[in-house]
Amino acid sequence: MKRYLNYLISIFSLRKIVYKDISIFSYWDKKSDFTKYTRLGSHVRLLNSQLGKYTRISKGCSIVYTKIGNFCSVAGNVQIGAGRHPLNYLSTNQVFYNYNKLQNKWVHKIDFQENLPINIGSDVWIGTDSFIMGGVNIGHGAVIGAKSLVTKDIPPYAIAVGMPAKVIKYRFPPEVIEKLLKIKWWDFDDTMIEQHLELFREPNIDLTTLNKYFPDN
Repeated sequence: MKRYLNYLISIFSLRKIVYKDISIFSYWDKKSDFTKYTRLGSHVRLLNSQLGKYTRISKGCSIVYTKIGNFCSVAGNVQIGAGRHPLNYLSTNQVFYNYNKLQNKWVHKIDFQENLPINIGSDVWIGTDSFIMGGVNIGHGAVIGAKSLVTKDIPPYAIAVGMPAKVIKYRFPPEVIEKLLKIKWWDFDDTMIEQHLELFREPNIDLTTLNKYFPDN
């Protein structure tokens, strides 16, 4: 009941008026947070999740126990995180271990973590209808193809697709990835971004290009 009350409060939140791009049909609990430069599409649900600046969440997404960095793009109908069920007991049904609306007489609390935290870096792109399992880490700059099922960690700047998702290639060579992870451009403030706009307009990123803008990194 408390959770639904929190969602109800979010439906009428002033953020939907003050912030630039928060759908009136999005909702979140009190343990979730995002910035005024975050986009939430219609029917986006946040539960115990934090979103970074300039991160865009498209319509129909459910994000649970997840930390997402800056400048990420999450396409429509993506599911990030879902509750687990214990597999070593006679039944996986929560009427035996978790208080619920159906039957509480049989509940016996057990030592079990229903939701595993998920960490998604910055500048990550997650394609439509993808599912990210609990406990997964996705590195900075990674790309998850549409309709992928991510069950394991994905390295920085990897491109992963499929069910289950597998890394098929990397966006850049290893030396370029190493340089980008040192620069951490996604942590720049707006002024710093504006000072380096030409870098974001470069059609091909290689080590020579990065060294031109960041010779000391």
